[in-house]
Amino acid sequence: MTFLNQDTGVLYGAEKFAKEYDQPVLYGRINKVKRGHYSFEFAETTLHPKETAQGEITEMVTRMLEKDIIKDPQYWLWSHRRWKHKRPEGK
Repeated sequence: MTFLNQDTGVLYGAEKFAKEYDQPVLYGRINKVKRGHYSFEFAETTLHPKETAQGEITEMVTRMLEKDIIKDPQYWLWSHRRWKHKRPEGK
């Protein structure tokens, strides 16, 4: 999947369990209000995961995260190597 203009590996576990148990999927977003004060909000991705196509939930959550990072990149920890693994040739 493309994430921040990079070919990126993603985990489909949350989507798998949401579909298996037909439970809603919510995205959590933390916003800085002022120094030491934050607000938390949920954004709905889907209330009926069994009705979505394979990979659709993961795609939605990934796009929401990407949008939040682009909006406020200063609040994201960049010390990990997100793109250290490359996709094998031909896959």
